[in-house]
Amino acid sequence: MSMISRLALLLCMVLALALMACGEAPATPTDVPVTVPIATPTPTIIVSPDEAEWDDRAVFRTGLIGSEQAVLDNLPGATVYHIDLQIPEDFQVLEGHQEVLYTNREEVALQSIYFRLFANTSGGKAVVSGVQVDQQDVEGEYAFEQSAFRVHLPAPLEPGDEVLIAMDFEVEVPREMGGNYGLFGYFDDVLVLDEFYPAIPVHDDEGWNVEIPPPSGDLTYFDSSFYLVQVTAPSGLVVVASGTEVAREVDSDLQTLIFAAGPARDFYLAASERYTVISEQVGETTVNSYAFPERRDHAELALQYAVDALRSFNERFGTYPYVEYDMVSSPMQAMGIEYPGIVGIGLFLYDPEAELSGLPSQVLLQGAVAHEAGHQWFYSVVANDQVDEPWLDEALVQYITGLYYLDVGGEGALEGWRGSWYDRWQRVEKAEVPIGLPSGDYSDQREYGSIVYGRGPIFMDTLATEMGQATFDAFLRDYYQSHKWGIGTGEAFKALAEEHCQCDLTSLFEAWVY
Repeated sequence: MSMISRLALLLCMVLALALMACGEAPATPTDVPVTVPIATPTPTIIVSPDEAEWDDRAVFRTGLIGSEQAVLDNLPGATVYHIDLQIPEDFQVLEGHQEVLYTNREEVALQSIYFRLFANTSGGKAVVSGVQVDQQDVEGEYAFEQSAFRVHLPAPLEPGDEVLIAMDFEVEVPREMGGNYGLFGYFDDVLVLDEFYPAIPVHDDEGWNVEIPPPSGDLTYFDSSFYLVQVTAPSGLVVVASGTEVAREVDSDLQTLIFAAGPARDFYLAASERYTVISEQVGETTVNSYAFPERRDHAELALQYAVDALRSFNERFGTYPYVEYDMVSSPMQAMGIEYPGIVGIGLFLYDPEAELSGLPSQVLLQGAVAHEAGHQWFYSVVANDQVDEPWLDEALVQYITGLYYLDVGGEGALEGWRGSWYDRWQRVEKAEVPIGLPSGDYSDQREYGSIVYGRGPIFMDTLATEMGQATFDAFLRDYYQSHKWGIGTGEAFKALAEEHCQCDLTSLFEAWVY
């Protein structure tokens, strides 16, 4: 789940200085965005999680552009989540029930299944109860400092077999920002629900990907799944979430919303009574920019930056797959955070009067918006192990953000962004620390950020020079297209690069990555 952290704030400051030195001004909107009333949609499909058939993926069709809908006939055995979430008026304690259809797609029988409980590492408190497997009561226990819950299966789950797991969960919502960049809680009139539900991590050749969350970097590592989520909340709350809203019912005090998201790595929700939205169309995708009404000017800037980023990345890698792309101005201890089809952008970046180290907020806003948009291609559609191989999405997205600057601002803008990589690396005196370490192996957040976000994109730039820019561009597009909805690895990344350049890149990878 990557994000530009507080350290990345300095990276964007350097970018701003570089852009100023080059005479490049931040882009301004050229198209007038449309203010969209937040009203009841007219869904073509209405189905609640408790009514939906497990093998019926039709409800997810409305959220995908035409060229991507064929994926619904693929991804056999993808996990399906049916979630019912209750948000109280005081936002103190969330109550939820979920049923998950899980298929063992591994080559070994599974004795148990893990669920991540990241709220317990983010200042909240998550409790699981009433666990059943195929309608049979089962036991479980918390693990890894309560960041996970292990469900014991009544019998081994053989390869190819499926199991239905049901559970209730209750989550206390913090009012003070905790770990993981303050992404879970109720702050500044905004409810932000990062990983509010118990989520199944990837199982691969290493087994279950569960561990005590490292202090640096992003935490999530999930397979592409399907989510049907029913949210009951106060009627005055503007709720923005992954996927597409397919149904809504409102009475005087409460509203019930149903979201369908998939394929998706994750499901995220943000809400505020103060949100307004402006929108613009990019092909089949509606880009929405949510912010407080008094921040309209910067909401328009964010919208234009996002529109330009989607156009850039659509052309370079392949078209964004969903019919919606949402940006929400939200409180956090970071510049931005990505989720499938939705990103959070730091609330402070929308203040037109704000200056950070003497630099205008709109300059920082542009880098954050473009970076998080890039994660829709590399993290969302093409995943990687963000704990063990964070360079594979973070360094890559830092690099392609430079391509966005090239497309919208020319060589001067690109040079500004490129120069910021070197200044970030300089914070650790250009130490030749490998960019390919697990996030927890870096000495601290400073080293992690300097190496993965600084030295990492320099490696990508060096790789492009070694392969030839045209060959490298074709390779990146192929990497995206050949790994869509799957999981990339450093090994696969290297092998495909060598296939494209017809060269041996071992020495380069050993010098920079490993």
